[in-house]
Order: sequence, then structure tokens, then C-alpha cells
Amino acid sequence: MSFPAPPCAECAEPLQYDVEIRRFVCGNLQCSALGMEVPIWRALQQSGLAVSDPPGLPRPVHKGLPVPWVAPRTADYVFWLALDAARCALAHNRWLCQVCGDELPGEAWVLATPEGQVLQAALHAKCKDLALEFCPHLSSGDTRAVPMLVSRDELLADGHPLRDAAPSDPFFLQQWQVAR
Repeated sequence: MSFPAPPCAECAEPLQYDVEIRRFVCGNLQCSALGMEVPIWRALQQSGLAVSDPPGLPRPVHKGLPVPWVAPRTADYVFWLALDAARCALAHNRWLCQVCGDELPGEAWVLATPEGQVLQAALHAKCKDLALEFCPHLSSGDTRAVPMLVSRDELLADGHPLRDAAPSDPFFLQQWQVAR
């Protein structure tokens, strides 16, 4: 890691980053939180290391790449493969773009798998293009995600129409699916 590890909220010892699970864990044998996973976004928030970029375009750039609004980061490091679940929950509940954080129009774009599973949240057309251009996960074809223009009425959350679903929570994000 190219930044100081955030401290454990229980014992204040530096947390260890587990690459396989992409989470921090406490390794202090004397700590009651020993081995407990802490999501990246939560560890960064608790330690004060999180950088909270404002919504809007253009996005901040790190090593030539635009930083999505839902990507957790510090002043010097972006956790590209992680997700700030608190911001993702806001995007879900307030119909905000996952890339820029601004409010979406009535219809917005989602990136969905062939089975209709939505990757994270919705996007503006320009932000969808930005994500597809710069995100190696999306451009590699591994996700097989295809852009789809949808309204909130065309989305399901955990099998229920989005308008009837419980709000997303940072610790229990809804899984969206296209209802078509």
C-alpha cells in the first residue's frame, strides 16, 4: 500500500489489507476485532483517511484515470476494485449517477450482464461512455456488460419493483436487475 494503513477502531493498531477479499482486517492477537473484516470505505472513513470528492464532472484524475464518485480513495491511492458502499447506497436511494454523483434524469443508463444483473447503479450517457472507455474491468469483456437505457420503473431490487423495495443501506446494498 502506498499510504499508512488505517487503525483498527477497537485497538488502534494498523489494519492489514487482505488482497484476496479486498478488505482490511485486524491482526492484533489481543484485539476483540481480531480477524474481523472491515470494508475499505468504512476503514478509510473511520480513520479520517478518506477523500470525499464532490459530485460532478470533470472527475478527479489519478494516474491519468478519472475517479468514479463511488470509488473509495485516500489522497494518494484509489481502490479501483472496491466500492464506497455508503455512496452507492446514496446513488441507489436518490437516483444519482455512480460515476459523477449528480442526479439522474427520468431515464438513465445501466451496465447489465446478459442475465440482466445491474453493475452497481445507474449512469448518465456521458458517464457511461467514460466508464466504458477507462474502466479495464468493463472494457476487458469479463463482465460481458451491455449498456441499457432504463427508467426506475424498469428495475427490480432484490426481486421487487424498485419503487416498492426497501432503501439500500451501506451494509445491505440492493442488487438491481432489469425487469425486461
